[in-house]
Amino acid sequence: MTQEDERLQAAVVDQINAELGASGLTMKAFASKMGRPYDSTRNYLRKERALPFGIFFEMSSALDVAPDEIIRRARQRM
Repeated sequence: MTQEDERLQAAVVDQINAELGASGLTMKAFASKMGRPYDSTRNYLRKERALPFGIFFEMSSALDVAPDEIIRRARQRM
């Protein structure tokens, strides 16, 4: 993974966290809505584990924000 890829992934996770905050969902409720374990979800959102592409789509769907919109907003953060 290049430095640019790492920066984009970090910005995407930051954007997901921002969207989560705006949604009013707690991290536990968010994990539950996706049917994912809380610990795994927390690890992704704290950047302790790399965010798999499939999980990114699940998070996007749970937040009701299109994946391309999250990426667009993340690129603006960079």
